[in-house]
Amino acid sequence: MPTLRLVEHVGRAASTGDAGSVRRALDGVRVLDLTHQVAGPSATLMLAFLGAEVVKVIAPGSRDSYDATPFYLNNAGKKSIELDLKSPGGLATAKELAKKADVFAENFGPGVIDRLGLSYETLESLNPRLIYAQVKGFAEDSPYRDFPCFDPIAQGFSGGSSITGEPDGLPMKPGPDVGDTGTGMMLAQAILAALFQRERDGLGQRIQVAMTDQVATFMRIHYGFPIDRDMDTPRFGNGPPFLVPTAPSDIYPCPPFGPSDYVHIHCGSDRQWERMAKLIGREDMLADERYATMAARGEHKAEVDEAVRAWTATLDKMAAMRALGDAGVPAGALRSTTEVLADPDLRERGIFVTVDDPGRGRVTIPGYPVRMSRSAARVTAPPQPGAHTAQVLRDWLDPDNPDNPDYAERIDPPAEPPS
Repeated sequence: MPTLRLVEHVGRAASTGDAGSVRRALDGVRVLDLTHQVAGPSATLMLAFLGAEVVKVIAPGSRDSYDATPFYLNNAGKKSIELDLKSPGGLATAKELAKKADVFAENFGPGVIDRLGLSYETLESLNPRLIYAQVKGFAEDSPYRDFPCFDPIAQGFSGGSSITGEPDGLPMKPGPDVGDTGTGMMLAQAILAALFQRERDGLGQRIQVAMTDQVATFMRIHYGFPIDRDMDTPRFGNGPPFLVPTAPSDIYPCPPFGPSDYVHIHCGSDRQWERMAKLIGREDMLADERYATMAARGEHKAEVDEAVRAWTATLDKMAAMRALGDAGVPAGALRSTTEVLADPDLRERGIFVTVDDPGRGRVTIPGYPVRMSRSAARVTAPPQPGAHTAQVLRDWLDPDNPDNPDYAERIDPPAEPPS
């Protein structure tokens, strides 16, 4: 079976318009990107990885977080143009670009996009094929629609924080950006579905996803407690979020016993527990009724964990993981972000990609994790502010006049004299 290639890593030249020879799934799709922060940009980032031409709009002279490292993690592979959306000329140009776009994306605060004059109704009348995609904190038809929202707010309001943390400790915001990046992934999925539907009927549509709604659905399996037991889902710490607890299922310390020196083990069946007991030299526990079933082991978690900790204390976390994996027991070393970023396997397979940036030099950033046999993902450095203004306006608005270098009047034409 052939090995699937994950990414086509192209260098600095590609970010200036060299399309390369490998076709990508979204070649030819144009995205006008008015997003900022994390949730919106993470959606358009996925489209850029898949080959869409994503054009990020910023205000003239504004670096809009371009100098901050988080920008690199959400805007790779895009182009950048400068438009003053508050000026008549800038607004007019944005509308002209929207006529040529396949996708328009925004995640401004409540009411901002309408005040700018770029509402769905306005752009849909100009381009009925347009996919108009929006991320909001709270849904526009919710009682909290006018409230601002960021990832921690969404995770708390929608239950994520309530189930995170130690059982007797404070609620904790989950570490991964489930509210921000998770919402972006859902929006990208919906955009792809809308593009597919448009192929059949020729019409675009409006897509909205609220961060708070998305987090609530990400909690899907955790509603078992209120549904089956009429009780709040408790905090499990590192244990399994099951109605019936089991063991071993936790993190266990390994030498040299630093902050990240643990291995996470989860025996999810009696067969896996049998393999585990043999591996750690505790076959005696297999004949003990206290450990005969998953439920019984959950009731005697302290004794099971003591036996497991005695074994993990003799191996570093990677050695423990390899021994458990070879034995058929689900386990994973607990790795820090530094360890993950430096993993040579993840770099070799394109999960992390090193790009050439004119300001920062070589920077390693996350790539696209999905393998597609016929279309490579393409990862390039994030754009410099406004670097593609003339190119995009020429290609999108004046393709028949490629030699005209002056697009200043298109960006902000002089006001009409009073009649």
